[in-house]
Amino acid sequence: MVIAERPQLRSEIVSTLSAAAMQSSLQLADPDSLDEGALGPSALVIYGCEVNRPAAVTELRRLRRRLPAALIVVVSPPATAPAVRRTLDAGAEALVFEQELEPALVATVNAVRSGQSVVPRNVRAGVERPYLSHREREVMTLVCQGMTNAEVAESLYLAESTIKSHMASIFTQFGVHSRKEAAAVFRDLDLAVPDAHSNGKEPPA
Repeated sequence: MVIAERPQLRSEIVSTLSAAAMQSSLQLADPDSLDEGALGPSALVIYGCEVNRPAAVTELRRLRRRLPAALIVVVSPPATAPAVRRTLDAGAEALVFEQELEPALVATVNAVRSGQSVVPRNVRAGVERPYLSHREREVMTLVCQGMTNAEVAESLYLAESTIKSHMASIFTQFGVHSRKEAAAVFRDLDLAVPDAHSNGKEPPA
């Protein structure tokens, strides 16, 4: 099955598969229109989205929950290594960049069917999950609860400048540019410190 919002990308995916005698049984523009009952237990889904966008990765995670046994290959414009890692964490078996669609898609599908995970070579070094210190995890746990840097500093008995330094390090490791994006990645990786107190707020953008 092929899912891609852009008609041109859907057409390119279908054409590339057809050239290798692989036929798509279903083509959709939106995962929300998917009928899970129409797919077999070992379905292979090729999903076109832009994985640099956190919302696209969230949608991928929803697709994985709906199709827990399916094999999912994502086709995306070029993305950062952290975005590629988030794509795998969200449930994709493989990622192909759009510019490499013709030479890479069929080989990737065959590899996935053989039980392999596949990512573009130029980002494989960054696919390892980031390591956060215990203090950085504490900081991000409180940020995810909606605290400002000043509130985090007060809660942890640290200087606000120290919190800013921790946040800069976290942004670099996650490959993000905002607290909201950092919070999304942090939740994806499930790194929260369990005994942190929740105040129910959303992290500021």
